[in-house]
Amino acid sequence: MTSIVPIPTDSYNLGFVGAGKLAESIARGIVKSGVLPSSNIRTAHLATSRRTAFESFGVKVLSHNVEVVQESDVVVFSVKPQV
Repeated sequence: MTSIVPIPTDSYNLGFVGAGKLAESIARGIVKSGVLPSSNIRTAHLATSRRTAFESFGVKVLSHNVEVVQESDVVVFSVKPQV
């Protein structure tokens, strides 16, 4: 029989490679549902509008995706298929 072992949310960071609308919706849902605090979520984007969208609810926005990967324990790739 398998058992579910919850991951302590205060001990890992979640990163998003791709900071579009889909990643924003997922991140907002994670924060709103209490799965993770926004301070444990990272993404990267150069456009001010996308940075502001994530920063508005407390996500740490970095300059480069490599930083997101380095600072994250779990990474979600949220990019369009053709990218």
